[in-house]
Amino acid sequence: MVGHWVAPNTRNISDVDELVKVEGRQVKVKDGRLSFRFAEPMEEVIYLDQVKLYAIDHPEGSDVYPNEYFAAMPPHPVDRPIASRGARLPVGAWDGEGRDVMPALRDRDRRFVAITAQPWRQGFRHASSFKGFAPVHSLELDLGDLPAGAPVRLLMHGFTDYFTATSVFAAHQANVTAVLPWVEAQRADGTWARISDDIGFPAGLLRTMTADLTGKLPAGARRIRIWTNLKIYWDQVLVDTTPEGAVPLRRTEIPLADASLAFRGFPRELTGTPAADLQYVHGEVSKYGPYARHRGFYTKYGAVSPLLMHAEDQFVVFGAGDEVALEFDARALPPLRAGWTRDYFVYFNGYVKDMDFYAAHAQTVGPLPFKGMPGYPYPDNVAYPDRNREYQLEWNTREVAGESWPSYQFSYPDSLHNLHNHEGAKTRRREGN
Repeated sequence: MVGHWVAPNTRNISDVDELVKVEGRQVKVKDGRLSFRFAEPMEEVIYLDQVKLYAIDHPEGSDVYPNEYFAAMPPHPVDRPIASRGARLPVGAWDGEGRDVMPALRDRDRRFVAITAQPWRQGFRHASSFKGFAPVHSLELDLGDLPAGAPVRLLMHGFTDYFTATSVFAAHQANVTAVLPWVEAQRADGTWARISDDIGFPAGLLRTMTADLTGKLPAGARRIRIWTNLKIYWDQVLVDTTPEGAVPLRRTEIPLADASLAFRGFPRELTGTPAADLQYVHGEVSKYGPYARHRGFYTKYGAVSPLLMHAEDQFVVFGAGDEVALEFDARALPPLRAGWTRDYFVYFNGYVKDMDFYAAHAQTVGPLPFKGMPGYPYPDNVAYPDRNREYQLEWNTREVAGESWPSYQFSYPDSLHNLHNHEGAKTRRREGN
């Protein structure tokens, strides 16, 4: 996210890199290609600079994760695979009011842990009036016995019901500030000590983040508490103590063979419990949606491979309803070793900007961000690199005036779904969502 308001005269510092894990069972080689789609179903503009695909081969019985979490400020996560064998559940888990939440953390089943007075409801009790915020709350974990000298990592599966720049601004007016997830551990004498100021949180929809506690726990400590006032919904937490290098890995970069940009439409959005647990049905799309677009010049539709080969601030710029089709040359893959399995990491480099009132330049595509900028928005004496002038003239020729949709509601082929979404859209508009 670029240009996000976090405090008076302060904007966030963007992390331009992200790795997304795709399990091997989810994709198949077809005609020598591995195909992926990167769509924008929300009211955002994407500046996509580079895309890579890695095959991560590892022995069966082990697992692998990208070292990913949302860091509010640098340092951002280092690009390295996390290999795990024998990761296990905590011995016990409780919310801040002492209720046993292990049943919710046991499986990846979208039964989320949250602070609620009614166990059958999944929400935060006394929820804040500011989007993305909740009362300060904790998740207490008994990590069990930990091997001496071994790494200690938490593999935390969940999602964040994100705050917006507007909700952060509103909360600030009420003297409410974000409490980034921090950790304390129980000493042998029963007292608690703070061991980490910020372990990050899951960035985006449901995914696994890594929290490294190696070398931070007091001797003999096994109980920790994670504190925050953000709406983070945990689905599963595993404790991993796999020694570095204990699981052999083979990482292979698969060349990008082709990439093209086109308008696709808006995939059907499925809301879970809570409603912020979103899923999208790629095969069901509406040509229209209740969204506006940032005004300005977007990348022309068609082949865009040259723009995605290197991170050089020459972006594929696209917005709501657009999609980038990515094709990778699977012929570069080595044969899979006997007794091994294969997963994939998709690497993205670039920026995203939403249409939040308090985001910087929230209504326009420009000014374009770039990696050497001192911040966003950047001052008048700083400019997007002039060396990329020809790129802009050649590629960013699709002008969009903003609210250009002929309809402001989803319209899917199925008439029953049309009725459902039409009524839902009216309800959301009445509620101001």
